[in-house]
Amino acid sequence: MYNTIVCAIEASKEGKEILAKAHEFSQIHQAQLFVIHVIPYSLLPKDYQKELKENTLPEVEAITSSFQIPKKNVSIKFGKPYEQVCTLAEKKRADLIILGTHSKKGLNALIGSTANAVANYAKCDVSLMRI
Repeated sequence: MYNTIVCAIEASKEGKEILAKAHEFSQIHQAQLFVIHVIPYSLLPKDYQKELKENTLPEVEAITSSFQIPKKNVSIKFGKPYEQVCTLAEKKRADLIILGTHSKKGLNALIGSTANAVANYAKCDVSLMRI
């Protein structure tokens, strides 16, 4: 049984599909659900990072609010996606990480790098959802 789940999403239709599956899974297990969106840039000026985050936040909040995910359970981070996802999972003591197996944009076409890296680097179970 899972108690804490981290779901990595993109601010996109595919991200909403992944979160729908993760939300359903969390309901079945009565688990706490945390959502993370990672912007894969870390060497940008802080002002530009702030602008990117402000531009992304409404999309991520629209997706997460449709599943009644509390804002305190949603984070937008900068850096290597697999590192940020695994760090959040460790911080929250997650039992499971859920993410998509591929993407048409962003996050380096997920299965090629991010999903593979998360699967190898995570210290908990990882579920790759096909979208």
